[in-house]
Amino acid sequence: MGTLAYYEPHKFSAGALALAVHAMFFFLLYSSFNWHVKIPPGMVVEMWEKLPEPAPEIVPEPLPPPAPTKPEPAVSLKVAESIAAPKADIEIKEKKKAERAKKEKPAAKTSAQPDEKARQEELEKQRAQEEQQQRDKQRAAEERSARENERIKELKAKMRAEMDAATQGEVTRYKDLIQAKIRRNIVMPPDVAENAEAIFLLIVLPGGLVMDNPKLLKSSGNAAYDSAAERAIYKAQPLPVPQDAALSRMFRELRLSVKP
Repeated sequence: MGTLAYYEPHKFSAGALALAVHAMFFFLLYSSFNWHVKIPPGMVVEMWEKLPEPAPEIVPEPLPPPAPTKPEPAVSLKVAESIAAPKADIEIKEKKKAERAKKEKPAAKTSAQPDEKARQEELEKQRAQEEQQQRDKQRAAEERSARENERIKELKAKMRAEMDAATQGEVTRYKDLIQAKIRRNIVMPPDVAENAEAIFLLIVLPGGLVMDNPKLLKSSGNAAYDSAAERAIYKAQPLPVPQDAALSRMFRELRLSVKP
């Protein structure tokens, strides 16, 4: 039987890849070898026919002496003194100020005492003025009230007088009416004096009727005239009395004079 040959499709690419890797390896090896190789520098030799003359000796100039410096302790002392001096002055000023304040405090107190006294006196004066004003107002109010009461009293008295006058006038008018009615009913007896007067006390009811017998208070001196006057009173009933209740009360007990 013959030998079978199989085709490997990736055999060529694998070989090419291996060749490329070996080539890169040799390149890196070569480049690293050349990088570390150093060429030593060349030496130059100068030829002299004779030795040169020696150079003149240079003598250095002397340095100037250093400036004298002040000792640090002295400086620090002066600084301390300059710092301590204002502090001492401040302390002295503070002490003097405190002493002046102590001396001035009693003076301030003494000056404040007259001020307080003057203020108290002013308050007392103002309080007295207010009290006086209050008393004046009260007195004025009392005087106004007294004047008003007096005016009301006078007005009432005037009104009472007017009412009394009006009432008295009405009373007189009704008495005249009653007397006139009684005279019309008198049967005059003979030999009666012209100035004869008989006074009776009558109890009159609101309708004008006479209750009980008239009471003879004063005789005319003629018994016949007195009896005639009494009979005339009965005949004159009802008497013309006022319809007003206030006036009617004034005719409840009527003192009546009967003249010829």
